[in-house]
Amino acid sequence: MSISQINSQSLQLRAITALRNTAAATSTNATAAPARQADSVELSASARALTNATQSVEATSDVREDRVAAIKAAIANGTYSVNSRGLAHAMVRAALK
Repeated sequence: MSISQINSQSLQLRAITALRNTAAATSTNATAAPARQADSVELSASARALTNATQSVEATSDVREDRVAAIKAAIANGTYSVNSRGLAHAMVRAALK
């Protein structure tokens, strides 16, 4: 008999033993099933604060109406001017990211 056959038989015996142990454990657990406790979850104070902050941010508008109104008025009056140097710097920074 070669070593590989012995190893194969040993693995088979271990598998059969494991199956028997599992079956025995399952049958004893099925007969004496303990009462289950209800699942529960508790959130920490920091988790509640984070949830409240997230909800507040989601509730706010992405558009600043006062700023939009001021820019519209400046464009209508002809007094709106763009800082071309600042715009160019912002465009280069955005392109490099």
